[in-house]
Formats: sequence, structure tokens, C-alpha cells
Amino acid sequence: MNRNIIKNLFLVLFLAGIFSSCEEEQSKDCAGIVGGDAVEDNCGNCDHDVSNDCTEDCAGVWGGENICGCTDSTSSNYNLDATFDDGTCNSTQNIITFIKDVTPENDCGYEVAVKPTKDGGYIIAGCKSDSAWLLKTDSHGNKEWENTYNLVDYWGNRSVFQTSDGGYLFAGWVGIVKVNSSGEKEWIRRGVEGVNSRYPYYEDIIEHSNGNYYAVGGPVTPSGNTSKGGQALFVKINPSGTILKTKYYGGNCEDDLFRSIAESNDGKLIITGEKGHGNQSFPCSFNFRYYKDIWVLKTGLNGGVTWEKTYGGDYLEKGMDIVRKDEGGYIVLGEKCAHNFDIGSCGSKAKVMILDIDEDGNSNDQTVLSGLSFYEQGASMSLAKTHDGGYVFITTPKNGGYTWLYKWGSSIETIDKKISDAGYGGDAAERTGDNGFIFSTGNILLKTDPYLAY
Repeated sequence: MNRNIIKNLFLVLFLAGIFSSCEEEQSKDCAGIVGGDAVEDNCGNCDHDVSNDCTEDCAGVWGGENICGCTDSTSSNYNLDATFDDGTCNSTQNIITFIKDVTPENDCGYEVAVKPTKDGGYIIAGCKSDSAWLLKTDSHGNKEWENTYNLVDYWGNRSVFQTSDGGYLFAGWVGIVKVNSSGEKEWIRRGVEGVNSRYPYYEDIIEHSNGNYYAVGGPVTPSGNTSKGGQALFVKINPSGTILKTKYYGGNCEDDLFRSIAESNDGKLIITGEKGHGNQSFPCSFNFRYYKDIWVLKTGLNGGVTWEKTYGGDYLEKGMDIVRKDEGGYIVLGEKCAHNFDIGSCGSKAKVMILDIDEDGNSNDQTVLSGLSFYEQGASMSLAKTHDGGYVFITTPKNGGYTWLYKWGSSIETIDKKISDAGYGGDAAERTGDNGFIFSTGNILLKTDPYLAY
């Protein structure tokens, strides 16, 4: 046979063997199946389902389930659920906790209001020598300045906050005081619509993003309309103290009032309070404080009602505080007593009531917690949002302590604490810059960490 023919034949056979071998190798999957489609993931698992492939967790572990965050409990952004420290701990800001009694200064009231200030301290509102009184403290609760003002104050609830110009605004049952950053009076507005004989009984006041102040309270009998009984009050005020709008809301009974106001998610106003509904066939019951509903209104910036809804049954419910939800809608904190027409039974039946409502006031959820101490005019209660997507309230328990702290949320562990060493009741709850909380419990200021420890 021709030598060239033999040489070419061997070459063809050799190349055919190579191609056959490569073809065989390429046609097998990770399970060794020729023509198969199984794939090996980063954890060595070989299967046909790519949707369950092994993934890398936040700590860089393939197939791991680490939760990354700050694991240093002394840091302000400590994450209780974190299993891997991701280096985000804020070591420059330690969490401050304290208990401070302001009774020596607040000598004529049973509770104080408190709000955090821009410098990390606090502004406290109470009364001294039967007059409105403000106390400014540092971050540890130590006094920086205090002052009293020519506005009667020895009774009722009060509200305070730092204004955008660095000053402070105090609202109480007689009127409003605006002061500068050093506590010096700028203006006072007494009474309702300039009539000193009518007290507004303010419960809450805020500064809107439009720069105006909005105060709510009651009950107040409208000027020139005594048939209306006691109605809820809404007042709009500009930064110089000029009254821009006064409006009344409610029915014809004795005791409709607003307890809390906030800027709504769409830049309007959301308000909660309590509205009388009478007793069976009587539209206005003699025991008017025992026949009410939780009352929520959405209004425009001049008080025009967008929607108005009540929540409750035949007996007693009161709306005490309201906050915005990050995802839209609102959480309402209130109380209830299903007394079944036996009003004397409320001491044993009073409960905390939590409503979750959407932007239109429709109820998404309702939670009821037993063990609330009952007061005819309404138990002191306050609500705040937490840094980790939850909520916290403070109030007075029926037993087990003098002050009730309760933190909850869909993705956080519930904390339920009844304490006896930090005041009595629950007048204010505010989140602080270190993600902890400042509470006022009667005449006591209580500063906690994010997990209600102090």
C-alpha cells in the first residue's frame, strides 16, 4: 500500500478519536449523564433545578444564613438579631440611659411633656408656681436653663417641641407660649379666638412642613352656639402667633375632643381623639365619658375634612395617639372598656386598643391588650415609632408595676415590661437620636436604650 495513503489513514483515525473523546466529555453533565442538564452550584450540589442554587450570604459564606449588622450592644445601631458583625457599629456614640425626677422644679403638676432637641438634649414642659414652665437639659438630663411664663398652668395635659427656628413651643389648657432658643418669651396666645374666658384645653401641637403650627384639643363650646355642647378644637397658627383658622368638630353632646395630631403621609393632617355616641336610645348620655368611639379625621391644611371615621361599639373607646407608618397608613393607640352598660366595671375591663388603618381610614388590623389601669377622663398613653420598623407605647398598667412599656412590630421581638422604679403612668414616648427612647412617667424622665433597658 502506498506509504502516503497509510499515513493519511492513520491521521484520519487519530483525529476521529480526538473528536469522539471531546464530544463524549462535553455531552456529560455534573451527574455524568450524557446529554444531561444537571448543574453543580457553589456548594457542590448537583441537580436540575437552578432556582435552588446555593447562594452566598452577607458574610460571604456559600449556603450560609448569617444576618449582618452591628453586634456591639453598646453601639447606638446595635442589632439584636445580627449573627455577623458587618463593621457598621457606631462606636463614637454610646447610648445614654437615665432616670431623672423633675419634681423639685415641676412643683404644681402631676406630669410633664418631653421632646428631644436638635443638640441631643431635651425640652420639658410642666408647671411651676402655677405658671407654664420649661426646662432645657443636655443629653444626660442635666439642666441647662429653665424659665416660667405668664400663662396659668397647674392642671391638664400639655405639649412641647422644638421649632424649626431653634425655639420652643408650649401648649396647655389655657393657651400657647412661643420662646426662643434661650427660653425667652416671644409671644403668648391665650384662650380661643381671642376670648380669654374660653380655654382651648390643648392636647397636642405640631409644626407642619409648611411652617405653620397646628394645635388640637377641647372640649370647647363654640362661640355663639351653646347648643353644640363641648366640641373638638382645631387651630392653625403662623410662626408669629397669628391665628389663621379656628374650627370645631363633633356632635351636640358634652365631651368630643382631639388628643393627637400629625402631618399625614401626603402632607395633610391626621387627627385622633374621642367622639360621644350616646347610650342606646339616648343621643347624649348623662355618663358621657363612658359612651364614646375612637375618632380619626383626615383634613386639609385649613381643617376641611377629607374623611372622618369612628371605631368601636356600643360602649367605650378613646383614641389617644397616632403615628404614620413608613409603608403608608397609620397606627392609632387607644383604650376600650366593654362595660355592657355597667360603667363601674371599667376598673377591671379596661384594655389597650391598637388600630392599624390605611390611608383612607379602613381598618387593616386591631389588637387588644388586657391589663390597662382605668381613668374616667382617659388613661395617659403615648406612642412612638422605633428604629427597626416597630412601635412602642407607654401607659399605666392595672397591676404588676406603675409604668407599662410595650414594643412590638412585624419583624422584631415583642418586649413587654411593667416597671416600678421609674415613675408612674405614661405621658410621652419619643424616639431619640441614638435609637433609644425618652419617656415621661408622671414627673419622671426615663431614658432607655432601643430595647427599653435603662
